[in-house]
Amino acid sequence: MMQTVSTELTPLKVQQAVDAIFEVLGEPTDEWQRQALAKYKNGDAIATKEIYASHLRDYYCKCLGFLVNATITNGNLRKLLSAAANAAADHAQMRTLDRISDGNAVAFKCDDLLGNVTQNILRFLTPTTEYHQLALDSITNYGALKEIERENPEDNLVKALLYLSRAKPDSLILFTLIAEASGAAALHLRNLEHQKITDAIAAALN
Repeated sequence: MMQTVSTELTPLKVQQAVDAIFEVLGEPTDEWQRQALAKYKNGDAIATKEIYASHLRDYYCKCLGFLVNATITNGNLRKLLSAAANAAADHAQMRTLDRISDGNAVAFKCDDLLGNVTQNILRFLTPTTEYHQLALDSITNYGALKEIERENPEDNLVKALLYLSRAKPDSLILFTLIAEASGAAALHLRNLEHQKITDAIAAALN
């Protein structure tokens, strides 16, 4: 006899989905985020949303603003979890930009500026496909990277490597290329984190 898998929502399944979001969201880093988290844990939906509404650029608070109403009795539960997942991933992107920026600032003071910048950005370029690894192995080969980009035009890991491959110490656009590579690397990580959350939510709720 074949076993049937229950698709009925339960509080445990919802909590597993919320936990997946918090795994990416992480701990608060400033006073407003700490206040928002405290209000969220107390179940104070209005206060949580008030903090988000007065800190609209803060994706941590935005995420909590969605999660505070993501209960099993809410008919919009899946939409709220999806919105919270997007906000958590956006928060991860901003956090990554800060980390890359700090690393770049240190690298700019080194003799081998470009080499240190490259190593800093590479820390955030986690490969998930065969062509990702091929691109990383071709980091100094602009032609090979361009060919990979033609087949994967929206891939941010490849874009970051393309920018880095064009960066030369005496280039007039060196810092522009570094900035573009940094932004693409942060977006790559954002997409990885978003996929991780959505996969976990699907596994929990389906």
